[in-house]
Amino acid sequence: MPTAGRMRFALVSDIHGNLSALQAVARDIAHRGIQQVVNLGDTLSGPLMPLDTAQWLRQQAWLHVAGNHERQVLSWPLERQIASDAFTIGQLDGPSRDWLQSHTNPCDPRLHRGEMWPERLGADVALCHGSPRSDIEYLLETPVGETARLATAAEIDERLDGRLPPHIRLLACGHSHVPRSVRTTSGLLIVNPGSVGQPAYDDDHPYPHSSYHRIETGSPDARYAVVEQRGGRWACELVSVAYDFEPMASLADQRGRPDWSHALRTGYMPRP
Repeated sequence: MPTAGRMRFALVSDIHGNLSALQAVARDIAHRGIQQVVNLGDTLSGPLMPLDTAQWLRQQAWLHVAGNHERQVLSWPLERQIASDAFTIGQLDGPSRDWLQSHTNPCDPRLHRGEMWPERLGADVALCHGSPRSDIEYLLETPVGETARLATAAEIDERLDGRLPPHIRLLACGHSHVPRSVRTTSGLLIVNPGSVGQPAYDDDHPYPHSSYHRIETGSPDARYAVVEQRGGRWACELVSVAYDFEPMASLADQRGRPDWSHALRTGYMPRP
């Protein structure tokens, strides 16, 4: 909640069922005296602790935007789902499914106009999971070959697709797992808090200049961001939180996911 006439809140994203990382981030947020938290989606999907993560989050007064994995878990037939999504839906109980279903659709135009929770975030704040036009589109990164570079100003503008009204001064996004902040020439601050629970992954989704790419942060730390309005402008602090990742990595090993366990221990994807 805003205090002393200022807006200040935390952004988290891409928890992916990593309860240990989530609780470490929540403790750091509480230590800073921040009461308002916005979760930008991809909350449960993965081979870790989806049900326990959902049950823990249901006890928090956080705001939630759905990610692409929420859509996939809840609406795709089982034969279309990737292993992480299929595992997740098989773990969830009825109340947790209902809670996940209640997350705000990332394509809801009210999110892009600052009309969602203005009293809690500010009327000049917009939210999405990927980009304003798609929950599976990177906003601040462009895959090229086996890596992803910072998107150009022209690429970012094209992905914004004219969907933000001029009064929006802060746009929060997730999806790419890369902690980053970019300020456009118009003064719009775009913040991706990075991933709470999955510091590296690979993807074979086709892009114009890439058929396979890796996202790697190079650290097992959990990531989030703090945003604050200062003198009429939004500012951002990207935060890295060390936590005991070994229990989650061992759990991934037990679930037959050595790719996840390597990423959780190192922040890199395994190489052949």
